[in-house]
Amino acid sequence: MNVRIYEIDPDAGPLQSQIVAAPGAVKVQQQDVARVEDGQWAALRATRDGAPIVVPWVMALVLEGVCFNLTVGAFATSIVGGGAGTIIDLDQPEFTIAIPANSVLLPLRVSIQIEMIFMDADNEVTDILVAADRTQAIIDGTATPETVLNMRTDRSTPSVVTARSAYTGNSTAPVLGLELARTQITGNQSVAAAHQFYYSTGLLYEPAAPPVLVGPATLLGYFGGSTTVEGYAQAVWAELPVGAII
Repeated sequence: MNVRIYEIDPDAGPLQSQIVAAPGAVKVQQQDVARVEDGQWAALRATRDGAPIVVPWVMALVLEGVCFNLTVGAFATSIVGGGAGTIIDLDQPEFTIAIPANSVLLPLRVSIQIEMIFMDADNEVTDILVAADRTQAIIDGTATPETVLNMRTDRSTPSVVTARSAYTGNSTAPVLGLELARTQITGNQSVAAAHQFYYSTGLLYEPAAPPVLVGPATLLGYFGGSTTVEGYAQAVWAELPVGAII
């Protein structure tokens, strides 16, 4: 069977005149790139050594306007971690992103930063956890409603999720069926004044293959410790209708 590859020249007028026989070839076009409207044909293009130019799927989702951002804390205003300002309480997350039925969320990036902590006792602990409840969209409990922004700034397409942060009252008890990332730092040193010190930590979750969270479900972030822990978080994800995946 003979296979012939055709290139579509978007500047050549009607479709029949656009097709140029180019067996095994891609047009070199590093500069003066022609751009067309959605729904129009466009030529494949390559660098000068023939390597095809492709866009990662995630970047295509950003261009489509289906990727979103959540920021917890702002500039110099952090939130206090833990259920009572100290250790992690599963019923009082630092943030929740609740996915409704008939929608899918792909977590692309979660970054959590802890402010400087003063360690003045042995075995003081700070924990950070990112996890998911696979079965329920958690939207209750005393918390701060958060604004979700589209990663494409000219799009007003609303997110379908409900995002909340800084819980001070219990939510529905989450079932963390999927732990995605965690870190812990423990101090083990003399409590003598000369050995007391400040420390900080953080967590970056940026999966090569993100989980597919099919709603109803919830993405949750936590931080806390044996002493007061304050911090910030940023999350980026893609949203799709369930029919686009399943």
